[in-house]
Amino acid sequence: MDDSSPPTTLGLQARKTAKTLGWLGVIPFMALVITHALGGPQWAQQALVAYSALILSFMAGTLWSQWIHATRTSTRSSHHLVASNLLVLLAWPALWFPTAWASLWLGALFAIHLVLDAPWQSQSGPAWYRHMRLGISVVVITLLLLGGAIALGIRFGSGAGT
Repeated sequence: MDDSSPPTTLGLQARKTAKTLGWLGVIPFMALVITHALGGPQWAQQALVAYSALILSFMAGTLWSQWIHATRTSTRSSHHLVASNLLVLLAWPALWFPTAWASLWLGALFAIHLVLDAPWQSQSGPAWYRHMRLGISVVVITLLLLGGAIALGIRFGSGAGT
């Protein structure tokens, strides 16, 4: 849908669904920070690290989409295709990292993806989607980095007094 044309009812419903699903997907990341902060069970922390890796793998597909939909005069090169696959491969080992380090690692990979995806520069997709992507990515990166930092702080702080 072109941003300049009036949205149809179907277009508004699809936009609402996409925004709802996108922001609902942030809830597990919030749970990661809370789980770390409260010293929750290890299985919950590991499940959320796995979720983060899965979502990063899903989002890596945006690099393929942009490349496929780029015009011939576009400055996009095939390095985005390679980067997409590398992000997935680099996320995989996080499943075996201690959860605090996994959170920091995945936060860094999400940041790399955001820089490569660059929704603020792209003309791929409607503006509302690009704005949503930027907002969700910034929140997810912040939550992952915060979750990892909290977890490391709890571990360091509890051992300092003994």
